[in-house]
Amino acid sequence: MKIIDTHVHVFPRKVAVRAADNITNYYSIPRQGDGSVEGLLAGSANHPEMSFVISSATLNPAKPTVGDDYMLEVAASHPRYIPLCSFHPAMGVEASVAELDRCFALGAKGVKIHSDFQEFFVDDEIPMEIYRHIAAKGKPVIFHVGDPNTDFSTPKRVRHILETIPDLKIIAAHMCGYSAWEEAKKYLIGTPVYTDTSEALLGMSPLELTDLIRLHGVEKVMFGSDYPLWNPDFAFEQIDALPLTLQEKEQIYHLTAEELFV
Repeated sequence: MKIIDTHVHVFPRKVAVRAADNITNYYSIPRQGDGSVEGLLAGSANHPEMSFVISSATLNPAKPTVGDDYMLEVAASHPRYIPLCSFHPAMGVEASVAELDRCFALGAKGVKIHSDFQEFFVDDEIPMEIYRHIAAKGKPVIFHVGDPNTDFSTPKRVRHILETIPDLKIIAAHMCGYSAWEEAKKYLIGTPVYTDTSEALLGMSPLELTDLIRLHGVEKVMFGSDYPLWNPDFAFEQIDALPLTLQEKEQIYHLTAEELFV
């Protein structure tokens, strides 16, 4: 069976460990990977057929191309990598759109937003205008959703985006709300947004996650590891142990991701 890990962060070797440590320190979660491509491959050695949707949110609006160029460079090295690009609202609408269009022309398959790290409200006016452009291009946007430290990316805010731009292909990561699954159930579960399985088992039992996947609609759920926090092999073993049917697992492992990214 094909497997596409739709939630992977990779960084250049010289900064990978520092970037990975920043993530683990923020969330107080011990990491399994070191943030590098080499570490990603080592952490998925049991599944050499696995593909990866790779991303890095734009943190420095003064240097918006750095992360995008690295994602495109990695993806050019092997067909197993599916690159996303990013933007920061502080770049302004015109510059953000220009950067996204540049990346789309070079093969980027979608956009990644982590507004808690980027420090903006995910449904502010400027990013909403940029989302409209992305929707017109038919590209998906992966939003980090839910955070115990801020309200930049709450499920309620993502619901606002959904209602305002219904044709935007929204992927609300972490089963629609990391650490905010009750709010996710209220605002996003059962809506047309897509989601992924990353980090869900930190707050739910396997049976609770199985029920939530079915409640949302398995055709809108994708496998995600959130490397470097978890290695893909480890994350896959957790999801593969859920009491889902083979057909449901195939949908989660690759069918929906192929519709969005391939």
